[in-house]
Amino acid sequence: MTANPVRRKTLAMRPWDWAFPPRPVAHREVLSALPDPPTDRPPLLMVHGIAHGAWCFGENWVPAAARAGWPAYALSLRGHAGSGGARHLRRTLMRDYVHDVMQTITELPEPPVLIGHSMGALIAQLVADRYPLRGLVLLTPAPLHSAMGDLVAIARDRPADLGRALVGRTLSMEPDILFEGLDPATARAYSDRTGTESPLVQWELLLRRRVGPVRCPVLVIGTPGDRLVRPADVERTAESYGVEPVWFPGMGHDVMLDAGWDRVLDTVLAFAADLPAWGTAAVR
Repeated sequence: MTANPVRRKTLAMRPWDWAFPPRPVAHREVLSALPDPPTDRPPLLMVHGIAHGAWCFGENWVPAAARAGWPAYALSLRGHAGSGGARHLRRTLMRDYVHDVMQTITELPEPPVLIGHSMGALIAQLVADRYPLRGLVLLTPAPLHSAMGDLVAIARDRPADLGRALVGRTLSMEPDILFEGLDPATARAYSDRTGTESPLVQWELLLRRRVGPVRCPVLVIGTPGDRLVRPADVERTAESYGVEPVWFPGMGHDVMLDAGWDRVLDTVLAFAADLPAWGTAAVR
């Protein structure tokens, strides 16, 4: 790996956020499952990617994590699935999604391990820039250093998809783009549950961003056959935090739904079980 890590400085002033705070939505859908009996483990909060919703974690990960003894939560960002804000989705910005996650964290009993998938992983990093998490898990993460390379790869692989994005339509979420190991009927059913995405947020993915020091351990997970996020970008994200990515060959972009999702969850839970006490982790 040759990319230079993103240099980070603590951002003490956020005048834009203070002067123009995001407007909250009337309802945020949060799916949850709690262990029985209760445990003293920190909560897991899961954030979905483009055009998905909390359901993508609710299918497998939320109930399985609770059975393993972890309080598990999954959020639908505004305008997605069961959350409010669909009417204003076309005007929604990334900072609105960050606000949704921060609002949800304030309602949890203690700081969570934040798990973000794809675009949700980028949001999770922006949250980690503002809030000291217990741990940060990035699943097939959209790159913090701009998704321009991914866009070029999509243009070569699926030119029509690039055209859709350029005119403000949502990137294709067809089964062959998201999955490798699922049976066709299940893959189609999941694909059909995806919705639309804010065109402004899709364009924001092309911006290069920097986050301040992240004060928690970081786990980065990728798949070599990902058709939305290039492996090179996963490696560069991991390098920026000084960690090695964990790869899951034979899986598609949606690692929480594709065949083998349980192996990915096991890796995440093992990472969460090995976290140091809150506030004692090295700065990354």
